[in-house]
Amino acid sequence: MNRLHTCLLTCIGFASAALAETPVLFIAGPKSHGVGQHEHPEGCRLLAAHLNAGGLGIRAEVSEGWPNDAAKVSAAATLVIYGDGIDDHPAKGRLEELRARHKAGKGLAVLHFALEPADAEMAAFFDEAIGGHFSPEWSVNPIWKMKDPLFAKHPATRGVETYGIEDEFYYHIRLRENVMPLLRALPPADSLGDDGPRSGNPAVRKALADGVPQTLAWAVENDNGSRGFGFTGGHFHHLWSHKDFRKLVLNAIVWTAKVEVPENGVTSNIAAKPVHESIDQAIAKDDLADVKLHLAANPESLHKGGRANSRPPLEQAILRNKTAIAVFLIESGAKPDGPEGSPRTPLHLAIERNNPTVLAALLKAKAKPSPPDQAGWTPLHHAAAKNQAANAKILLEGGANPMALSELGGTPLHEAAASGGAEIIRLLLDYKVDPKLKSKQNVTALDLAKEYKNQPAIEILSGL
Repeated sequence: MNRLHTCLLTCIGFASAALAETPVLFIAGPKSHGVGQHEHPEGCRLLAAHLNAGGLGIRAEVSEGWPNDAAKVSAAATLVIYGDGIDDHPAKGRLEELRARHKAGKGLAVLHFALEPADAEMAAFFDEAIGGHFSPEWSVNPIWKMKDPLFAKHPATRGVETYGIEDEFYYHIRLRENVMPLLRALPPADSLGDDGPRSGNPAVRKALADGVPQTLAWAVENDNGSRGFGFTGGHFHHLWSHKDFRKLVLNAIVWTAKVEVPENGVTSNIAAKPVHESIDQAIAKDDLADVKLHLAANPESLHKGGRANSRPPLEQAILRNKTAIAVFLIESGAKPDGPEGSPRTPLHLAIERNNPTVLAALLKAKAKPSPPDQAGWTPLHHAAAKNQAANAKILLEGGANPMALSELGGTPLHEAAASGGAEIIRLLLDYKVDPKLKSKQNVTALDLAKEYKNQPAIEILSGL
C-alpha cells in the first residue's frame, strides 16, 4: 500500500510538472512620442499574445509600469522591459529586485529606448545582466533602412529570414566581452547627424568608415546561468506585424526564459491585423507586410485607396518609389493600365520615377505599351525626353511603338534629339524610327538637335 501511495504521489508530481507553465512578465512603460511610435503597452500585449498562443507552455502577462506585486517579478522566468529610458525608465529605483533575480539565474530582455539606463548604476547592471547598454556620446539613435543584415546561428535566430527594415535601430552600443551578436548590419554613413549626445561622434563615424557591422540585437549567457537579450529596434509599432522582425524578439525572450526554441522559431495562430489605419499609410511607410494584411482584410483595397480622393494604391506605390510594394500589387492583380480616363498610366509614372523594375513588371502584366497621356506622349516619348535609354529599351522590347506620334506629330526620336544622348538616339534608329519624318511644326529630329545644340544627336543624325 505504501509503495502504491508513493507511486501515485510520484505520478501526480510528474503530471503537475508537465502542466506547469513558465511565467514571462512584460513591464511596459507608458506610450510616448507620436502616433504609432513607442506604443509600449500595445507592443507588449501583442508579443505576450503570440507567446501565449505559441504552444510552448509559456504564460505571459503584461504590467503597465512596475508591478505592485513583488512576487510576480521574482517568480517570472524572464522579465521583458519595453519603455522609455533615462528618467522615465520603468525599472528606475528597482535595481535591488533586478539584482536578486539576476543572482537567482533569471532572464532579462530589454527593448529599444529601455536600453538607455536611468543612471550609471543601472548601466553597470545592464552590462552584467544583458551584456551592454546605450551610452550617450558613444551610441546613436537615428532612423535608417537596414540592408543586408547578418544573423548569427543561435536559438534566437531559428526560423528568422533576412529582411530589410526601416526603424530607429540604435547602434554603436557599449557591449562587454563575450556577447553573442544576433543581428548586425552596416548603417549608411548619412544616417548620422551632426555630432551630439545621440546623433554622431568621431568614434562611430570611424566605425562606419571602416565598414564595421553594428550589433543591433545580442544575447549573453552569464556565469551564474542567467540569460540576457538586448534589442535596439522597436520604435515603430507597425513593425511588430512583420513576421521575422517579431520572431527574432519572441525567440530571444523564450531563450532567456530557458524554454527550448522550436526549430522554426516561435509561431502562433493569431490572425495578424493591419497596424496602419489605411493601405495608403502602409504604402507611405514602405510596409509590405501591412499592405498584404490590408489586402487580405479587404480585397477591394487593391484598387481603391484609403480615402475617397486617394490615388489607386499602385499609383501611390510607384510615385513613392516603393518598388517591392508596387511589384506585389501588380502581381496581385492591380490594373496595369490604371483606371479609365486617368491622365497618365502606371507606365508613365514608372518612367517619371525612372523605375525599370516596375516598368518591366507592368509590361509583364500586359500593360498597353504605348498609351498616350493628355499631350499624346507615350511612355517612350517620356523616356526619350529624359534620356532613359535602359527604360526605352524595356519599353521597345515590350512592344512599344517607336513611331508613335505625339499631339504635335513628333516621334520619340524628336524628343531624344532635343535632350537625349547617343545611346538612346542609336537605340531608336535601330528600331527603325524615321529620322526624316517632320512633325506638325514641320521640323525633323535633326532640326531639333540643332535648335537645342545637342551635339551627339547632331553628329549621328547629320550622317543620315
